[in-house]
Amino acid sequence: MKKRVLAILLMVMVVAGLLAGCGASNKAGNDPADVKKVKIGVILYNYTDIQGKEIKNYCDNYLAKEFPVTFEYQTAASGDNEAHLRAVDALISTGCNAIMSGYDTVIGETMEKCDSAGVYYGILFGEAKNEADKDGKYNSYGNWGTTEQSNLYYSDYFLGGIYQFGSDHGYELGKTYGQAVVDAGVKKVGAISFPAYAFSDAIVICQGFTEVLGQAGVEICPDEKTGGLPAEAGFISVGDDTKAYIAKYTDMDCIFGLSSGMDMVLPAINEVGRLWSPSNTGTGSLKLASLGYNDSSAKYLEDGTLLIGGTNNYVESVAYLFTLMFDAANGYNMKTAEGSGFEYNATINYPTFSNMEELKDMETYMLTTVNNDFTKCSVSAQEIKSVLKAYGGSGAWSELSGLVSRSVAEIKEARQ
Repeated sequence: MKKRVLAILLMVMVVAGLLAGCGASNKAGNDPADVKKVKIGVILYNYTDIQGKEIKNYCDNYLAKEFPVTFEYQTAASGDNEAHLRAVDALISTGCNAIMSGYDTVIGETMEKCDSAGVYYGILFGEAKNEADKDGKYNSYGNWGTTEQSNLYYSDYFLGGIYQFGSDHGYELGKTYGQAVVDAGVKKVGAISFPAYAFSDAIVICQGFTEVLGQAGVEICPDEKTGGLPAEAGFISVGDDTKAYIAKYTDMDCIFGLSSGMDMVLPAINEVGRLWSPSNTGTGSLKLASLGYNDSSAKYLEDGTLLIGGTNNYVESVAYLFTLMFDAANGYNMKTAEGSGFEYNATINYPTFSNMEELKDMETYMLTTVNNDFTKCSVSAQEIKSVLKAYGGSGAWSELSGLVSRSVAEIKEARQ
């Protein structure tokens, strides 16, 4: 009898153990035995806007639960080179295997630190430009610096960057915004953006934008210095600079906000009483086209104030660099691997919305902090594993590039 009881107890214990294993929420426990744990550092200007929230949510609440990875975070204001370098030092000191930064800031000095420490580095929202063997600065940021620093472009530890507005730097995106503005029937249009040295794509976006406006006979409100669009705003003075710009054009009826349109440009317009609404339709009231999204986008889109909005696919950007970095830290560097087809820049999708159906799809299949459902996110763990060599994946750059460049419609189809 005792033997029978003991046998039953042993069976119960085994079954309980199996059930506990099946019920584990952290999929990282099912990783191949030779996959090592990785620590990745992230540098952004904050983690409180939609960009920061999305990146942190996808990293901490999804990737870290699906893979043996942890994330460390540092902040550095855009344009503050010294703060960026301090952030790099801090992340290296914590034992990070790789660092992804939101900026193409002081890459030469950053890569000196990373190459020396054996830490992989990539740019989340900026193009990796080949400035090797060239002295001095290629723009006023001084991204690569000296010839010696610029040659680190070829370092095994520099994993490149991302075209966040397309390989054409946003020209076609600008045309999309221009057509939405033309279709709305506005007559006199302005545009404002961050400094050109920090957001050079804004100039190209506005070229596409003004081409469509010109073809439709829509008048523009040029910047006094350049004679074209966009007007330029400082990083910390966007609100005041927006007010000063629109004050020069009392009959402007639409503005293209490229300097965080929803978070910075719209509030400034509202503060001076010129934001268009169903109850404020007089001369000089302004409708908005926005690079940017926040939780008030739906309201302003529904009432007609917001003509078109959009935002980066942050999940695609993070998934791209994460895949490169995780595999590199586990011994497979796609950059140097023969036959991987590595290229220095991937292209992520920049979705726009001009109606509620488009906005709803974007929120459902792209913004994890809105839908709170990772089964519908833009790049799934299983899709990443299909590429990762550490999980028996293809290790092919073209396959990874395809995953992170899908439109919202393509992601929606893949999730259904």
